[in-house]
Amino acid sequence: MKRPTKSRRGERGQALVEFAFVGIAFFILVLGMIDVGRAVWNYNTLAQATREGTRYAIVHGSKATDPSGPGDEQAVKDRVAQFGSGLNSAQLTVTPTWIDGGNAPGSRVKVTTQYSFQPFFGFLGSVSIPLKSSSTMTITN
Repeated sequence: MKRPTKSRRGERGQALVEFAFVGIAFFILVLGMIDVGRAVWNYNTLAQATREGTRYAIVHGSKATDPSGPGDEQAVKDRVAQFGSGLNSAQLTVTPTWIDGGNAPGSRVKVTTQYSFQPFFGFLGSVSIPLKSSSTMTITN
């Protein structure tokens, strides 16, 4: 059996030390990518729920059997919460606004939402990232 030469004896733990440096950076990168993916998914869900809330408000205009209009903000908020599945409703703020003040055809409705995204792997401590979306549509019927 060959004995390691003197120059090889000093390199015994080299691979372990190199893996420690590279491994930490690699795992931080992977975990960061997972959180960025979650943030994009949450924003996409928020934007879609906002559009659905606005659509609900314009479809339930003045001629609908169940009209939705100024003063009936809860129906729009419930619709956004329904389509915002996967979002924590305690961190979701929905603000519907009837821009022209009524439900008549030609009136505009704007729904603004805000969500506080909490990353799983907050390397900087407890961080909250605000995600915002808004949608404006016109009542046509």
